[in-house]
Amino acid sequence: MMPAWSPDGWKPTYATPLDYLERFILHNALFQDDVRLEGVIISEHPSQLVGAVPGGCSMVISQRWLIAADDQNPHPTPEQIVAFMEELGFESLPDSFFGWFRENDGVIVLDAKPDNFVNTPDGILPFDLVLARGVEY
Repeated sequence: MMPAWSPDGWKPTYATPLDYLERFILHNALFQDDVRLEGVIISEHPSQLVGAVPGGCSMVISQRWLIAADDQNPHPTPEQIVAFMEELGFESLPDSFFGWFRENDGVIVLDAKPDNFVNTPDGILPFDLVLARGVEY
């Protein structure tokens, strides 16, 4: 997925394989993560992914295991996410799907909801955010 403008605001939309790889390069740079491409699956069979079409490709990635500081409450609160994103220089993006925008480099982040963050002993770490750079807003 990648961010795209629609009449309803900023929403995740389908991405090319190159978009997907660029998304994780950006994720690694922004969040000091280590997402890696492990392989590609191409199949004529129906995909197990919602919305995917037969004959498409699926990227197989790996990411470091995130250990929650509190097993009972692994995700940060919305207020903690706001503080985390603002500390990185992002501003809330109106008319978006849990979106943020950083003007100085044109990075847009969507799907930044609590389920996509973990409170770890090292702080808040995100995963599976929908990112793009060079977006004009």
